[in-house]
Amino acid sequence: MTKSSVIKLPNGTTIEVSPDLSPQQITAMISALTAGADTTNLQDELSDQSASGEVIIEERDLNEIWETSKKERVALFIRSYMSDNLWFSAKDIMDQQLAVSGQIVLGETSAIGTYLARLFDGGYLDKKKSPNGRSVSYKMTDQLMSEYPAITTAEIQQLLKITR
Repeated sequence: MTKSSVIKLPNGTTIEVSPDLSPQQITAMISALTAGADTTNLQDELSDQSASGEVIIEERDLNEIWETSKKERVALFIRSYMSDNLWFSAKDIMDQQLAVSGQIVLGETSAIGTYLARLFDGGYLDKKKSPNGRSVSYKMTDQLMSEYPAITTAEIQQLLKITR
């Protein structure tokens, strides 16, 4: 039995696509997604075209991402506050969280370093060590940018209030 494919969009929407989709269903799905259409009715549209195949669309809201784990929080924070091609360290994340919230929400530098290493292991970050081997820097990969939405300062501050 062939497995479904999972597609994660930049807005946090997860789409699980069955390999049994017809060409018409695939075309409808791609058209809706590339046109920036509302994906809430896409499941119904695709189901109406054929009884075979299944598309499950699950949209993760920011609260859900934030409440999942600290690793998810760190990934969302990086996506929102670090430039795409900027190398950063755990200390940079620590300083940025203090600048944004005035308190430690994501953890101390050592805890953030642990989450950065886990994100690297998952393919969400690139990593480089300094020539002396004492410091490690990270940079976002396309995977992190596609799976986590970039959110505004107001949204992140709202999430930080929930955490307090």
